[in-house]
Amino acid sequence: MTQKNLVRAAAVLTCLAAGFTGGLVHASTLSVTYYEVSSTDPSYGTLCCGTYDNEVLSTLGPNGLPQLNPAYSGAMPSVQDVYNGQLTWWSPSLNSHVTETGTATVTLPVDEPSDFYPPNGTGTNDYSGGLTAVYTGTIEVPTTEQISFSIGADDSAFAYLDGQIVCDLGGVHGFTDGTCVSPFDITAGSHSLELFYDDMDPSQAGLYFSITTAGVTSTGGGGGVPEPDTLALLGAGLLALGFGVQRRRAR
Repeated sequence: MTQKNLVRAAAVLTCLAAGFTGGLVHASTLSVTYYEVSSTDPSYGTLCCGTYDNEVLSTLGPNGLPQLNPAYSGAMPSVQDVYNGQLTWWSPSLNSHVTETGTATVTLPVDEPSDFYPPNGTGTNDYSGGLTAVYTGTIEVPTTEQISFSIGADDSAFAYLDGQIVCDLGGVHGFTDGTCVSPFDITAGSHSLELFYDDMDPSQAGLYFSITTAGVTSTGGGGGVPEPDTLALLGAGLLALGFGVQRRRAR
């Protein structure tokens, strides 16, 4: 869909929303914990090259971390930061080269620029280490409906819904769009969301992630301010999606 059509669709939906009082809410926040992987880590700056959709398995491991796929062939040399089959770039307790640097609550869509450097995205470069992050939240769904995701990163990003992968972007590469298994029906109730990001090469960084649906509440640790109008929010979401696509193409 072109930018013009996205703006037009958003305007129509916003007008329709003026008479809509369905009472559904949508608070778009995620909690995030930031880490730094030191340049002394055996994998940092050594893995190469390309975009892969088979770096991790479809489920999270016993410690709640992405599991390295034994069939992954994209790393040169092989990935060494593995514990019990899991990648440890987000675990100071399992990897001595990883340090937690901070926490925050962020709004969706997540759109981190090409200088997403440690600590917490405020640094000037990633020569001494790369930034990794885990975003978590709970999606509250009032009724079964369709949901879709969009993801892009430099380098890798993996999104999981209820412990099952829904967006997959592995490898070491420049900013690239990943693959998401969407749209699909999400059932009514509470659903956990986890987004793992890692920058494993000292040459730029960045992350984009969005959720598109109506009548869904996604909250992190800090929660968010409810918006009562689903159609108005959907229109705003279409606008945000259009601007996000335009920004990613400009990178």
